[in-house]
Amino acid sequence: MKQNTTADSLKLFRETTMELDKIYSLFSKSCGLSEPEYWSLLLIYEGVVTQSKISEKLSLSRQTLNSAFKQLIKKGLVYLKPYENDQRTKEAILTDKGIDFVEKNLIFMHRTEELAWQKMTREEQNTLAELSGKFRDLLKEVLEKSEH
Repeated sequence: MKQNTTADSLKLFRETTMELDKIYSLFSKSCGLSEPEYWSLLLIYEGVVTQSKISEKLSLSRQTLNSAFKQLIKKGLVYLKPYENDQRTKEAILTDKGIDFVEKNLIFMHRTEELAWQKMTREEQNTLAELSGKFRDLLKEVLEKSEH
């Protein structure tokens, strides 16, 4: 039996995450959205309503997010409403068409994801979530220490 080296296991992890990224990319493409549009709609539906918060959650540049929002507005899925106390900050609101779109398309994708997740044991779910979070945190830590 071949012993798994660090390089081998890291390569397998990268390949797996790239395949997972491709699957998630199919979610957005299947309903005619870019990935930033897809995830923005989902976050708005879940209550994250400012572009700055969405940008932060998705780790997207303001320019990329602005382009996504322009498309969402053009498609009639979202509109922006200035806050009364701060006219520069706008609240993203789903239109009726946007709510229907999310409930028809994105919620279906969420359910698909949940069905796959439920095929793992509770222990596997927890282990995957914990180890993914741990690797994320360690990667951030190493990056922060290597910054000059």
